[in-house]
Order: sequence, then structure tokens, then C-alpha cells
Amino acid sequence: MNEKDNARELLTYARLFFKDSLKSANKTFSMSYGTASPSRKQLRIDNSEKAFGVINDLRGLSCTHEKLNLLHSADPKKRAGNCTEYAEIAIRRGCEVRIPNIWLAIHDLHKLLVLADTPSLRSLALNEFERYEGLNFWVCDPWFNIYCKMHLYDQMMTSRSARWKNEGKEIHSPRGTETATQWRHRLHSGKIRFTRMTDSNGSPTRDYELYFSRYRPTREGCLIL
Repeated sequence: MNEKDNARELLTYARLFFKDSLKSANKTFSMSYGTASPSRKQLRIDNSEKAFGVINDLRGLSCTHEKLNLLHSADPKKRAGNCTEYAEIAIRRGCEVRIPNIWLAIHDLHKLLVLADTPSLRSLALNEFERYEGLNFWVCDPWFNIYCKMHLYDQMMTSRSARWKNEGKEIHSPRGTETATQWRHRLHSGKIRFTRMTDSNGSPTRDYELYFSRYRPTREGCLIL
């Protein structure tokens, strides 16, 4: 199985889906520091406020399938999504083109994908990803714009979040607004849980059907996930 190419394909699809849209509600900028231009910062601040309303409305729908159908039919410039929507768009695309061995990885603060040809993945802390250095396990994190071998994910996040902080980019969370590096540091607390979305043939699993058809709205959580 070519997990590397599949991870890249899913990342590219999700990134292009939200390209030139409102993008995320939980990414913003500080106007008091950072190398990004004032005009870029203000545009992101304005779009994040608009995205917040769109995502809240999407998460009030009856199920994830309905949410994604509405996203697909919306004006591309008015699409919005946090890491949850970025991951779900990628997962459904993976099912459509029969990409095998897609796992949804869920942390209390974040969602991403892992492509791994294995019958099971136990809950892991982020620093335990390094144990999989010898295996062909790949991460696809569309919200963070990262795809890499699983054992390199923490390093890639460290580099990306440091770049964001240098630009002045910040993350909204239930704690308020914090630097990207502070947010990344908190991902080391708690475990990441895994749910298999496609089997070894690329067909949707029972857990996929349950996840996409029994969506529970989480309006209060959209600022972070």
C-alpha cells in the first residue's frame, strides 16, 4: 500500500477544497506582533469571524453527511471548516476513491488522519508516535497542512507552529486565544484515539457509517475542533 501518496492525495484534496474560502474560525492573527502584513492579518481576522458563524450553522445539522453535502454545494468562497471539517472532507474523498486504511485520530483539541495498514491502533500520546518509525504509517493533517511519516509528526508540528508564531498567527481555544506554539504544546496532554474509517480494500467501515450518519452537533466546540 502506498500510504505516502495516499496521504498526500487526501491533504491536497482537502486543502484545495477550502482554498480561497473563509477557511477556519480558530485561526487568527495578533495585531501586536508577527511578521505577517497588517492587511493579511486583518483579512484573516475578518474571515475567522465569518467562519465562526458558518461552522456553527453546519454543526447544527442532523448528521455529518448532511453537513458535508452542504459544504460541497456552497459557494466555494463561503466554505468554512476547522480541523474537524478538513479531516471529514478528506475522509469522504478517501472513501469515494477507495483509499485503504484511513484512521481518524481524535484528540480533545484536534483531529487528523493516519494511514496505517494495521488491524488496530491503540490510544497514544503524541510523543508515542515516534514508536512507529520503522513502519509505513503516515499522517495527513489537512488543517495544519502537514503530511509526513507518523514518527515525524511532532517535529513537523513544532516547526509549523513556530513559523505561525513568528508570523503572529494565533489559535482560538476554550482557554481563549493563544500562540500556535502554546496550543501545540497542549496536544502533548492526554491521548489520541483512533477510529478506522476505511478497511484494507478502501471500503467504508461500520465505524465510518456510524460517525457520518450519527453526527452529534458540537456548536460550543467549533472554536477549537
